[in-house]
Amino acid sequence: MTTCTTPGCGTDYNETKAEELKHHTEPVECLQATRCRRCYGRPSCYYCEGCFCFCASH
Repeated sequence: MTTCTTPGCGTDYNETKAEELKHHTEPVECLQATRCRRCYGRPSCYYCEGCFCFCASH
C-alpha cells in the first residue's frame, strides 16, 4: 500500500492495481480546464470546490 500525497487526499491505495494507481497519480483529462484551473493537471482524487476532480461539475 502507498499513501497518496495529493493535497486533500492522503488515503492509502494499492499501487499494483492499475485503476487505483491512475486515480491517484495520473492527471485528469479535463476539457473544462479553463473553468477550473485548480484541477488542471491534478489526479482524480484531488478535492476541489466541493467535489473531486472529474471536472464535470465545475
